[in-house]
Amino acid sequence: MTLLRGTDILETERLCLRRLDHTDLEFFIGIHSDPEVARYIGAGNPRPQAETERWFEDIQDSYQNANLGQLTVIRKSDGARIGRCGLSDAVIEKTATADRLRKGWFFSAHAPKEFDVEKLPELGYTFGREHWGQGYATEAARSVYDYAKCHLAFPAIMSVIHADNAGSRAVVMKFGVRYIDIVELAGRPFERYHWPL
Repeated sequence: MTLLRGTDILETERLCLRRLDHTDLEFFIGIHSDPEVARYIGAGNPRPQAETERWFEDIQDSYQNANLGQLTVIRKSDGARIGRCGLSDAVIEKTATADRLRKGWFFSAHAPKEFDVEKLPELGYTFGREHWGQGYATEAARSVYDYAKCHLAFPAIMSVIHADNAGSRAVVMKFGVRYIDIVELAGRPFERYHWPL
């Protein structure tokens, strides 16, 4: 995952970030079912409970198999869960073709075997709508980014952002990211940015 073994938590002034556990599932079912939140992630539709449960299992597998994963973001002032942020196990097709977008997948196990892919961890974040615009995404992303730069040896870290998601784009731009291209994830185009390492 995004924390070294034996490290339990990332902390910022206002936030704690930790691995997802079974007590978080209902919270994520709730935010993934919100149409305003869901329009910017995955296929763009509210996720049914079963889909979030599968995603939750994939996160648990990614902790074990890729040493990566999303982290639950908790507000220190009241202990409330407000979102997630972390480094996802993601892959992108190595070679672009002229007739279609380069494809990508969250969770490398989901990439079809016939595709030649490169592993590019994705720094991503999703927060409940009531927590937008308060600087939480920036604070959490800075924590994960700083941790990755200091403790992880990735040649590149990407973020993928839906073109309509001006708020998420504003967050990554604060860190000097570089626009790379547009990739297809979950059947939709997303802008891809690389973080400076």
